[in-house]
Amino acid sequence: MHLRCVNCNRRYEIDEVVYSCNCGGLLEVVIDLDKARNVFDGRDITLWKYRSFLPVDERVSLREGGTPIYKLSDGVYLKNEGANPTGSFKDRGMTVGVSKAVELGMRKVICASTGNTAASLAAYSAKAGMKCYVLVPSGKVAVGKLSQAIIHGANIVQIKGNFDDALNIVLKASRGIGAYILNSVNPFRLEGQKTAAFEIYDQLRFVPDAVILPVGNGGNISAIWKGFKEMEEAGIINKLPKMVGIQAEGASPLVRMFKEGGDFRPFERPETVATAIRIGNPVNWTKA
Repeated sequence: MHLRCVNCNRRYEIDEVVYSCNCGGLLEVVIDLDKARNVFDGRDITLWKYRSFLPVDERVSLREGGTPIYKLSDGVYLKNEGANPTGSFKDRGMTVGVSKAVELGMRKVICASTGNTAASLAAYSAKAGMKCYVLVPSGKVAVGKLSQAIIHGANIVQIKGNFDDALNIVLKASRGIGAYILNSVNPFRLEGQKTAAFEIYDQLRFVPDAVILPVGNGGNISAIWKGFKEMEEAGIINKLPKMVGIQAEGASPLVRMFKEGGDFRPFERPETVATAIRIGNPVNWTKA
């Protein structure tokens, strides 16, 4: 098991505190699939059921995962990630990300957030006894999510600007204060989020034709794809779904790139009432 750059394939050790390659590329965790166990039996579904696919030994858990799937009509299903402990899929990433922070001996964690990430990191860092810093765009965060971060004792810093500005500050400040970044630039966080793919297959007992989900930073869609790919490579499934990503019109740099072709260009001033995906420069666009 190791980290690998998605651009140049450079290898990094699994216990290095590193978020990107020297070439600037994003990193992903390469799992030893020979050790992955086929536990897909439709029973006792929780996130940690798939621990042989996860790159951590520690476990900081709030009973995340195992979210229900509802049949809406023939061939159409909805997976309710709002049933996670803090109300979003981010809990999948945080249980693994914070567990990795514990393994690395980190005592502080940090993130930029428009709401969901702040609530999730605050809860899991509190469970682990870590100090938590959250940077949020002033006046552009869902109140219910921000209140969770406050309740769980996070140190909240409001900044002038949008999410992309907050993330840039986090990337620069983390080393100075010795904090572990748990935005989706962290490859271990995405390892937790890939378990949505495992649960979908385990619950439905088949691979759906398509998985449709909103896209903000691009981490979740790439993580879920990685989960299906790992199941295929492990010989558990023999088909892959189409991944369909949805962006709000006012914050849709990936949609624009696909429609117009050419190079990726960020939205300088993203705007949408869907605060969780008000992101103009998604850090994981290359993976997505």
